[in-house]
This record gives sequence, C-alpha cells and structure tokens, in this order.
Amino acid sequence: MMDEIELQRRLGNFKGAENIARLELKRAEMDGNEPYYHFYKGLLWYLYNYPKEAMNNFNNSLLTENLDIYYVYKFKGIICLETGELDRAENFFKRAMSKAKHTRHKDWKMSIETCFGNLYSRMGKFDNALECYQRALKTALELGSEEWIETGFCNVGVAHSNLGDHKNAARFLEDAYEVATRINDKYGKRVCLNNLASVYNNMGRHEEALELFKEALKYAAEIPDKFGMRILYNNMGYTYRKMGDLKNAIAQYEKALLTAEEIGDKKGAALAKYWILQLDSELQRSLAMH
Repeated sequence: MMDEIELQRRLGNFKGAENIARLELKRAEMDGNEPYYHFYKGLLWYLYNYPKEAMNNFNNSLLTENLDIYYVYKFKGIICLETGELDRAENFFKRAMSKAKHTRHKDWKMSIETCFGNLYSRMGKFDNALECYQRALKTALELGSEEWIETGFCNVGVAHSNLGDHKNAARFLEDAYEVATRINDKYGKRVCLNNLASVYNNMGRHEEALELFKEALKYAAEIPDKFGMRILYNNMGYTYRKMGDLKNAIAQYEKALLTAEEIGDKKGAALAKYWILQLDSELQRSLAMH
C-alpha cells in the first residue's frame, strides 16, 4: 500500500495519498495492530506538516521487518531533512538504503538516491547531488517507470542548474516536461515548467520565463495545487522585479501572500510580506523622485 501512497504523492495527488493513509490507519486500529497504527498516524502527521508528532509516532511504530522499517527510516530522514537536521537525515537515509539493498525493490534504492540528492542539494554539495540523481534516473530508465523517469529528468535538470550549467539544465527539464505531458501528469508539468522558467530567469530570458510560469499556474489551478500556486506567484513576482516592473511584482507577491495564508504556509507568507514591503518602499521612493 505504501507504493501506491508514494505514487500518489509523486503525482501531486496529496489528498489521494492522505485518504489511503487514513484507510490504512483505520484498518490497523480495527485489527489492533499498534505498530502499523503508529506508522500510518506518523505518516498522516507528516502529510499535515507536523514533523514532531510524525517523528513521535514513527518512533512508536517499532516495525522491524525489511519492508516496514525501510519506510520508517526513510520518512524519519525526510522529516529531519525538512527540519534542518541534516546529519540525522543522512544517517536515516543510509539505514534505509541498507535495507533497500537487501530486497528486490530497485525502486526503493531509486527513491533513497533521490532523497540523498535532495539532502546534498540542501548541503550545497551539488556535484554529489547530481551523481545521486543520475543513479536514480539510470534505475528509472532500466525499470521503464515513466513517473520516476520524469522525476529523474527533472532532478538532474535542477542539479545542473545549481551547478550553473543552464544549457544542460534546460535540456533535462524539457525532457521531463515531455514525459509529464505524455502521461498527463499535471502536477509534474507544473513542477517542470516552474523549474525550466527559473533556468530561463538565470539566463536572463525573463519574458520567456514569465510565459512558462503563467502556463504552469494553469496546471496548478486545475489540480488544484495551492502550494504550487504560492511558489509560482512568488517566482512571477521575482521575474517582474528583474524586469523592473515593481507594480506587477507587488501584485504577484500579494497573491502569493493570500495563497500562503489560505494554506497556513507561514514561511511563504513571511517571504511574500517581506518583498511587498521592500518593493512598496522602493516604488514610493521612485514616485517621490519624479
């Protein structure tokens, strides 16, 4: 069942992943299966963005079999990564990889390679991140998993971008978008277009970037992917800033703020507020000079 939950999360169907986890939690409760009860409760707390509660339940799950403990270690690592405990995250990912290597599940190793790539990206070790993403992509191509191939192309593209190789970044992100389109993955298309637009911004191609952000926003609205919409509004604000259009930049940051507050994204709201205040002051000074 975790494979299906993971698939739904990769496709951006977070509500679907949540619903499956809820059903499994209820099943474990009815069966009196305390380890699995805590595991799925921890997973739900993670999906609700409550890392402390999630970690407490994962600690109480006490699962020991390879299949079970792999996911416990993996999600503990992801929680530590998201809360900035990078050394602990690395330790949990290593333990998950150790379990994955002793199974026939190549997709598990691929998933953990991706986790390591995300970790090394956070650490600023972009060469290491690229190597991890490339290994994950190689396995995805061997398995013929379209969803993972899309994810692999996208991650390799972002890694190239972090290394300043914008040409290769664009090439891999375009490949990722092609796969996302082929399998009709709207969430994937949103992610690919957002990353590709960011590469265009880095190349100074701001007008092209803006058009891609607008296209990505359509997919985010269709899903709907409110968090993705907040990111896109923020990135469009940045793009208008680079183009010197402060009024439109402020308008996009205001949309980002409203969306962030709607979904309880405190960090996103704080970032949007900062730029609204900064740009408003800059705009007022500019008007006063004229």
